[in-house]
Amino acid sequence: MEADIDRILISDKELATRVKQMATEIAQAYAAPEGLVLVTILSGSIIFLADLIRQLPIKMKIGLITVSSYPGSSTESQGAKLLSDLNVDITGRDVLIIDDILDTGNTLRFVRAKLEEKNPRSVKTAVLLRKPSKAPKDVTADFVGFQIDDVFVIGYGLDFDDHYRNLPHIGVLKTEVYESAAS
Repeated sequence: MEADIDRILISDKELATRVKQMATEIAQAYAAPEGLVLVTILSGSIIFLADLIRQLPIKMKIGLITVSSYPGSSTESQGAKLLSDLNVDITGRDVLIIDDILDTGNTLRFVRAKLEEKNPRSVKTAVLLRKPSKAPKDVTADFVGFQIDDVFVIGYGLDFDDHYRNLPHIGVLKTEVYESAAS
């Protein structure tokens, strides 16, 4: 797997440090006694979520929603498609959407609209990665781990054709890997 990486963009140590900082920022933003509902978008954000919740010193529930935007070996978003709906009641609750990456904004826009139909008290977003050159102005993230260039990244939950999620760092996938898969 490592041979398919052009370069490591964010090391495991940098990820751990920034996730801990994000947890502090999130905990300071939420003080409701009933806690927070973290809604994670599967599957890419699962490792980020696992590390984040271990650092959050607040009461919380976890909700899961599955959305596909990059099916198979696609490196361009194909539009967000709901695969499984939210598994917890968020009516009147503070909700924090957890996602791995904000690039086209399609997934966050789609999920936010779905969740707002369920009448939460508030909805905010936390993303591990944001591509400022691609992220549309109408889709923002309240908490951002890292700003990155417009490159195709893998590792720490992010995948290409359901591979590489288990890498402990974030790497840039070699162009020839995804170009050969497309042919």
